Amino acid sequence: MEETCRRQPFHTGWQLHDLRGGAVVGARAEQPVPAASTRKVAILVAALAAARAGRLSLTDMVTIDGRFRDQIHSGLVQHLDGPLTLSLRDLLVLMIAISDNLATAHVVERVGLDAVGELCAAAGLRDTHHRHALIPALAPDHPVDATNATTPADQARLLRLILDGAGDADAAALLACRPEDCALALDLLRRQQHHAWLPGHLPPGTVVAHKPGIGWRDVSDAGIVYADGEPAFLLSVYVDELPAELPGGLPALPGGREHIARLTRLCWDELVASAGPTREEQR
Repeated sequence: MEETCRRQPFHTGWQLHDLRGGAVVGARAEQPVPAASTRKVAILVAALAAARAGRLSLTDMVTIDGRFRDQIHSGLVQHLDGPLTLSLRDLLVLMIAISDNLATAHVVERVGLDAVGELCAAAGLRDTHHRHALIPALAPDHPVDATNATTPADQARLLRLILDGAGDADAAALLACRPEDCALALDLLRRQQHHAWLPGHLPPGTVVAHKPGIGWRDVSDAGIVYADGEPAFLLSVYVDELPAELPGGLPALPGGREHIARLTRLCWDELVASAGPTREEQR
């Protein structure tokens, strides 16, 4: 994986958890990078924790109005005629499955940005900072601390706590949740509709619970890859300092996504394919 990273004209930080063998490896995993839309995993957990504490309910109805539309840079809901009223749970689905930013703005308004930061701190995400509810437009050479930031290690830790918490009340408690809340978080992450990152080079039908992101100079993805119905490995990859173009003149953004897909395939080949065909492949 590092040989592949060294060949790229951009920064790559990554961390891999072998969920079968137990090994954890990585490179530049502690270096802060823009969080982009991977921040939404923490927002999701904070919303579930608030619902568990009784401060919110997933059945609360939320009206999506025009207040944030001129501050949204991507998404679907901003293009729909409003006002639109949806349950908080449906907003969480939109936030995770299609990374809708207008839905995210309304979720953050209900949960509170401070609550998201407090949850991250309590969960041991030492280098994760939620500075903005709405990500501002920034120049590609912006400093990392001008935006929401995290590290590959922090995002991997968050996903590992969610995964462990789905079957362990003590792990779930570190996220102020219960196992059923973590199980719901995994279910929503498995509904992800953007497949060009982690799943891009995996066999068709491979289940991946993940959340990708695109920033002003970065692409990222972190998630759990399943095989035979069980978690096989967890991979967190952050590509930063993308140039405007790759050598040869192609845009760098698709190249960054392709790089993440290649790294994931290397993990699959080593940790899953080398163990023999999965039950699904045997069929």
